[in-house]
Amino acid sequence: MRGSAGNSIGGAERAATPYRRPMRRAANGGFALLEVLIAFAIAAIALAVLYRGAADGLLGSRLAARTDEAVARARSRLAVLCHGAPLTPGEQSGDDGSGYTWQSQINRAATETVARGDEDQSSPPLRADLFAVRITMSWPGATRPHQVSLETRCLSVGPMDRP
Repeated sequence: MRGSAGNSIGGAERAATPYRRPMRRAANGGFALLEVLIAFAIAAIALAVLYRGAADGLLGSRLAARTDEAVARARSRLAVLCHGAPLTPGEQSGDDGSGYTWQSQINRAATETVARGDEDQSSPPLRADLFAVRITMSWPGATRPHQVSLETRCLSVGPMDRP
């Protein structure tokens, strides 16, 4: 049964209804696998950079503490040398404990004869020596050995016949 226009009965109703596409997933429904992988890669790179920065900070802190200790040990050795027994030119070295080793270098920088100021002129004159004293403290490091050196001048006054 066809109508006068050549359409079937009910054909007019179908022609008036627009074509609907199949329903798609909503745009914010979730992430694609590629997006998740890229996010993980970015997070991994960021964590690696943060870890490296933290590790470098800890190593720098440890090196600063070891250097401070080496300077304190070198100062102590300088004080003992300059205010202890009379100085004699030469080199010495030894172990200072806790991984530190030391080396001392003593060189005579200048010598002067000094007359005594007492009224008795029969006393022999004295000799004043100026010594250059250097202490080097060394300790092993993670990649290379480290060292710190301190140098000072020490005055020593004594009899003329001393070495």
